[in-house]
Amino acid sequence: MPKADWEENTIKNIFSRADLWPWKDDEIVSILDVACGLSLKSKFLPAKIRVGVDIHEKYFDHIESDVPYVVIKHDVRKLNEIFVSKSFDIVIGLDIVEHLEKEESLNMIKQCEEIARKAVIFECPKGFIPQNIDIQGHDADHWQTHRSAWEPEEFEKLGFKTLIRDYTMSNVKRHTEIDDIDVHVQMIDAIKFMEKKQR
Repeated sequence: MPKADWEENTIKNIFSRADLWPWKDDEIVSILDVACGLSLKSKFLPAKIRVGVDIHEKYFDHIESDVPYVVIKHDVRKLNEIFVSKSFDIVIGLDIVEHLEKEESLNMIKQCEEIARKAVIFECPKGFIPQNIDIQGHDADHWQTHRSAWEPEEFEKLGFKTLIRDYTMSNVKRHTEIDDIDVHVQMIDAIKFMEKKQR
């Protein structure tokens, strides 16, 4: 995703526009960034502690951030091996569920809910977008392959509130066998509160 969109449409901005961000900046102490990759989008959120976890260590060498962070190499399908219950205020998983098989993602979502104190947030494309190439060129074709499609109703059945927004992907080759992939897509942003929202 283009960096300009990351900065303009931060998770905080997206949910604030829909009156779904109840916290003041100093109320979020810690964020777990699941499958942080090289984007580490948690850097755009207010927090004192940011921990990223990703299986592809090569990404860590390319993270650009002006805020403190820690990264851990680990399989995001096994978060409960390294994180205890209620250990982070917010857990985010941006652009990860579509890279896993559906059952793997559902299991990961449950683990994220166990780890989060305040909220769990996911972002993914609506529907299926063919992709089996690491468009950033960091030898992660296997991890960047899309394996599942998602609709807002699936998150809503799990107790999430969802938003849909139009999005234009980078116009790059995404698949070894498919050339004509529409760059105009929609994104699902889903949030589940683990405690009662307070203003």
